Amino acid sequence: MMPIIFVTILIFATVATCCHGWIVTTNPPLKSRMPPSSSNIHPNSQHLLASLFEEPDNEFGRMTYWDQSYRESLAENKDKDEDNSEHKNVGTATTTTTSEDDDNAETETFSWYCGWENELEPFFTELVPPNSNSTILIPGIGNDACIRDMFDAGYVHLSAFDYAPEGVECANRMFGPERVELMDDLRVADARSLPYGDVSFDAVLEKGTLDSIYLSGGKDKVLSKKHLGMAVSELARVVKEGGVVFSVTAACVDAVQLAFDECNELKGCWRQIRDGGLYMTDDGYTSNNVDATMLVWERI
Repeated sequence: MMPIIFVTILIFATVATCCHGWIVTTNPPLKSRMPPSSSNIHPNSQHLLASLFEEPDNEFGRMTYWDQSYRESLAENKDKDEDNSEHKNVGTATTTTTSEDDDNAETETFSWYCGWENELEPFFTELVPPNSNSTILIPGIGNDACIRDMFDAGYVHLSAFDYAPEGVECANRMFGPERVELMDDLRVADARSLPYGDVSFDAVLEKGTLDSIYLSGGKDKVLSKKHLGMAVSELARVVKEGGVVFSVTAACVDAVQLAFDECNELKGCWRQIRDGGLYMTDDGYTSNNVDATMLVWERI
């Protein structure tokens, strides 16, 4: 199954230009609650986006790959004249085209692995209730419509980041100015060296970002494991005691599980509360209706 899933990941990344940013930049942090425009990107960021770490050979680890993917997505949508209710199924995900009133710019969105309503929602809300003051970190936001729908469901205290500046621009367009104004933070950042303080978040929702980090090492599994371990260690640092990391994974389930296990052996910081097995919520939603594996850890 692994080769099939890996091919699927490549297709999704190419066709849907999904969002899984994670590499650090040397530019200053972007201002919280930024207005949704190209000015959100630091004026020198295009020149300063040299990673503090050596970029892997695999395209998933290259800022230029993700930037180009997002840029092509934005360019293609300028030529489209689609209704904002039109949807097209792509594998297990949905591609939606929306239009924001501020600049009438169309933005194509893609929900990596699953959408929000009646898919991820019943499982996440069971652990983190909506309309609360919970602070939530979203790694690799890009153009994932699931996160926009999550915001609309009452999760407004979101801090989100992406590897590529174009990914942040996609998020700006997708969310629109009113939503972005209510978000806590949106910036370019690195999952292996997060620009947030210790114990900053009540929860983390990642959808395929850890998969992309591991896959970015290509055939070099030592590098893949190292980078994934760094990202998981950073999550342990920024999540509050009692907080949760909710991981939606498919391509690298075993690698993600192992990274948390090894982090726990070193730091004793995680208690796993969802192990990817069949699970049913109190409302009767079953985990096998989500075309991915849901893993959840509580920070202890």
